[in-house]
Amino acid sequence: MGRRLAKRVICITGAGRGLGAAMAREAAAEGASLVLAARSAEEIDALASELPDAIAVQTDVRLVDDVERMIDAAVAEYGRLDVLINNAGVATYGPLEDMRPFEIADILDTNVKGLILCAQAALRVMRRQRAGLIINIAAALDGRGFSRGCPFIHESVYSASKWAVSGFSSALRQEAAAAGVRVSCVYPGGIDTAAWKSQEFLPFPDHIDPERDFLRPEDVAQRVLELATQADRVWTPELVLLPLIAQG
Repeated sequence: MGRRLAKRVICITGAGRGLGAAMAREAAAEGASLVLAARSAEEIDALASELPDAIAVQTDVRLVDDVERMIDAAVAEYGRLDVLINNAGVATYGPLEDMRPFEIADILDTNVKGLILCAQAALRVMRRQRAGLIINIAAALDGRGFSRGCPFIHESVYSASKWAVSGFSSALRQEAAAAGVRVSCVYPGGIDTAAWKSQEFLPFPDHIDPERDFLRPEDVAQRVLELATQADRVWTPELVLLPLIAQG
């Protein structure tokens, strides 16, 4: 890819691990200036220290003050914000009747409210610039292919949050276009990250092995960041990325 993101300022939420960290490393290799955000200061501080041009801003996307501080830090450090990648997200899987209220709240507050707050704060800056790109990371759980070919179960709350991201992206896409701001929504299938190992309940059939069958974070990162290399007159509203999984 070369250095196609040189002079681009990119803010990535959920940057401390998994897909977020993979996108940060890929963007840095392409010359981007980075604002890394996550709840864990330790993770993003360590990541920022290994990249050539990055700042770390501890951010809980559920908190409006944190979100505003994250966007303000981007503008204070670099003078602008070209791309926001709304990647922060959480998941807890299991039968709905077993889901505890705080687990439901955490999923919806992070995956939906947090994403909206970040987009809102970024849009204020991008509207003044008359340019910008907001990339929302959803999931291929809303009929775009993955759940049809590989039926997951016990993901009702997580699925609801990602349906909300899809609907929000569609509406914001129209609202932001008048200001010259593009909105893309990415629908990845399962990604092989450490998050699966922390789950007490896995929502996919026994014959599926995330390490063997799922997308690699680096592969997804490359495709997501291609959206940021497109000319301003080019826009990809939706991007679907699916693993090729043998059916059991």
